[in-house]
Amino acid sequence: MIGVLLVDDDAAYRRALASFLDASYDIRVVGETGDASEAVGIAESLLPDAAVVDLAMPAPGGLDAASRIMEVSPETVVIVVTGVTDARERRQAEQVGVAAVIPKGDPLQVENALRTLARRAD
Repeated sequence: MIGVLLVDDDAAYRRALASFLDASYDIRVVGETGDASEAVGIAESLLPDAAVVDLAMPAPGGLDAASRIMEVSPETVVIVVTGVTDARERRQAEQVGVAAVIPKGDPLQVENALRTLARRAD
């Protein structure tokens, strides 16, 4: 079972993605928050297999949250979702070590990325 932390300030998107992922046979949402700072504490406490983090969040921001999550929970694979994927944002995300940058909107892409990354970690 892949335990996932969802981090997105858009509560409707977060709930929809949680429902979609929880319907999967091998993925379970273990935590969720709309606050980037709170996400770090949750990750440190829960040590999830993966975190799905929205790039465009209020300060300290999704990229900072992703970086800090990887610091406090090094085994957690971080996937960034974003509504705007420009080359600069993608490079910044890759530089901090996120595993994937996925366009926000299609939950199936998130689900597929989680499964692919979980297989690599095994």
